[in-house]
Amino acid sequence: MLHKIFERLNSMNNFSKNVIKGGCTFSFILCMMGMAVIAYNQIYLNKVATYNIGTTLVYTSIVTFAQFVIGGLLMDFFGTLLSNHE
Repeated sequence: MLHKIFERLNSMNNFSKNVIKGGCTFSFILCMMGMAVIAYNQIYLNKVATYNIGTTLVYTSIVTFAQFVIGGLLMDFFGTLLSNHE
């Protein structure tokens, strides 16, 4: 089962892989920014508004990661579907 998943992911086209890799990188950077804001708030500020900004950044990074992965998989699926149709 797991072998089939890895095999399918390895057979994706390069554009879809690059979209997913770029999305992972962007989401990681966004998550680290959110964690930095939360840590800065805990050490220096102790304000609710700053904490909310940090948690929103972390939440947004998770959602963005999911959107990039799902979008990359859908692009690969429809690209394969259209190339097989022709």
